[in-house]
Amino acid sequence: MRVSVLIGAYDSAPTLRRAIDAILGQTVTDLELIVVDDGSSDDSAAIARATGDPRVRVLEMGRNVGIARSLNAGIEAARAPIVAVQDADDHSEPHRLERQLEALRASPAVAVVGSRMREVDAEGRELAPRTSFAAGDVRPVLMRFNPIPNGCAAFRRDAVLAVGGYDARYRYATEYDLWLRLAERWEVRTLDEVLATRVMGGTNVAARAERAQTREAIAIRLRALRRRRTLRGAGGLAAPLLSLATPTALKRARRRRLGQAP
Repeated sequence: MRVSVLIGAYDSAPTLRRAIDAILGQTVTDLELIVVDDGSSDDSAAIARATGDPRVRVLEMGRNVGIARSLNAGIEAARAPIVAVQDADDHSEPHRLERQLEALRASPAVAVVGSRMREVDAEGRELAPRTSFAAGDVRPVLMRFNPIPNGCAAFRRDAVLAVGGYDARYRYATEYDLWLRLAERWEVRTLDEVLATRVMGGTNVAARAERAQTREAIAIRLRALRRRRTLRGAGGLAAPLLSLATPTALKRARRRRLGQAP
């Protein structure tokens, strides 16, 4: 088995089948798909089981434990050396896993590979990208922004386990903390091609919990500086501090003018 794919589901019934189909339709067929049901009150687990595809497994958490703990459980259960993540409301291009596996195979020093993500609203209309992106080795920019949303990441299972997985202290920026920790020991890279689509709307974390997410990102940067015992990268605090000081209404008005998500 070449890759284990995790879809974290929490009351994701309206979009889960599309997310599942996007993985089962990959050009890489030697995979397993683990749908981690994080205490859903809807039919998410039943939808995953109903696929009838033997590559699909459902891991039920029993109660809502949050994205970090549920994905960590999925990583522990994964059988492949490479783990990829897709959010339940997003979807991937058919060749996404093929391209990411190629990149990981080409360089053993790389622990995680992301990609560009197309951004659309809940109706599928194209949006101007809100997520900042950098191509190639992104370690030089990681203290300034996170160029790898969780839903486009593929990583080495043993590397993530070696650094302790996702940190459950964080609810909104947990993958950002993980990439920073991985970057202290391995390369973190992105592919300059659109391999996944991110659905952005009013219920997206970036919209409904923007200030909490920004505060977390600041705390994550400060913890990285303390861990590394250096001020190198401290300039990356400027943008999130400015964002935190700017009224949300002003930021949303600017995004509307730019054609971005709220």
